Amino acid sequence: MTDDALRSLVVADKAMEAHNMVSFELVDPDGVDLPAFSPGSHVDVTLPSGMVRQYSLFNSPSDRRRYRIGVWKDPNGRGGSKALHEVVKVGDTLQVSLPRNRFRVPRNTRRAILLARGIGVTPILSIADHLKAQSIPFELHYVFALMSPGAFRGAIDGAAFSGDTRYYLEDSEQNQLLNVADVLAAQPEDTHLFICGADWWLDPIVKTATQKGWSEERIHVERFTAKQAAPLLDKVFEVKIASTGTVFKIPGDKTVAGFLEEKGIKVPTSCEQGLCGTCKVKVLEGEVDHRDKRLSTEQRAEGFFLACVSRAKGDRLVLDL
Repeated sequence: MTDDALRSLVVADKAMEAHNMVSFELVDPDGVDLPAFSPGSHVDVTLPSGMVRQYSLFNSPSDRRRYRIGVWKDPNGRGGSKALHEVVKVGDTLQVSLPRNRFRVPRNTRRAILLARGIGVTPILSIADHLKAQSIPFELHYVFALMSPGAFRGAIDGAAFSGDTRYYLEDSEQNQLLNVADVLAAQPEDTHLFICGADWWLDPIVKTATQKGWSEERIHVERFTAKQAAPLLDKVFEVKIASTGTVFKIPGDKTVAGFLEEKGIKVPTSCEQGLCGTCKVKVLEGEVDHRDKRLSTEQRAEGFFLACVSRAKGDRLVLDL
């Protein structure tokens, strides 16, 4: 199978984790083991509507019988999470990709701090299971989202790492708020930090860690939501397709990937928020206005950009398409 290969998996279980969070258990219809995955992995799930969305695997990497995913019902989403909450049921079949990983645990990890909020706990759970199985010391600090108290607590309390977990509430009246500075203070220099949650919650933590001397190599981030999208009417610019010489004018209310697809030029996409890197394209000429949360400094320097969110700073980009 190739990395993009899909397989049909059956929904064996669907459970409410909170009023706006659902977990799914996906299994092979013939009961065979599923492809292995590393801690922190995700899969692409094709919804009945044809939309493709990415979800982290939160079960143990040693559990080959199933994939478990968690889905937050996004009130401002485009229908993907709503369909999984309201349409997909036990017994249905979904098309699922092979697992991929952009949130890996480095081989040299000797100890770790895990921080998560809300649905962001899902990739963290598989990492916690891995660290526990490898006898690597760690602490898991999990903040329940304000509207989702207790989400995934059943899975955590039944896990081997339950004793390594501390819970927090966003209700200050309960006096159980996460103090990031205290958690990060006086940690050994070989400690790795893994964080997953919304940008508005995650970015201040990264800033605090950096200010306390944590190097970039020790801070590992998985983002579930992008920052504010580009304005509805954005800068108009041209895109030239290098292989044909065809020039397109990208409207202010269209993304590069979206507009090119309308013109019959397919740029693979998945998250459409600048998070996953699926739509990475090489820019041969022109200066890029990078708006993604995925590409590294090195990848940007090499000329890549994410066509689902980023645009041109000038009047034209020449793309290696």
